[in-house]
Amino acid sequence: MKFHYKKFLLSMLMLTVSFATFAQIPDPDSDPGSGGNDPTPINTKLIWLAILGVVFAFYQISANKRRQKA
Repeated sequence: MKFHYKKFLLSMLMLTVSFATFAQIPDPDSDPGSGGNDPTPINTKLIWLAILGVVFAFYQISANKRRQKA
């Protein structure tokens, strides 16, 4: 199986951009009770990403086994 550097680097770039767009550093000078522009939590997105990654991995493994049998 050949390792594709372009796909790997593009995937890492997209992951980095995704985290950068969702994560916000809170401003220490702002009043915490004022509401407004609260930082976006990425914890729930990480859970969904992990679940989808496991499902996709099982799909790819089963598809690869089916191709090898045929």
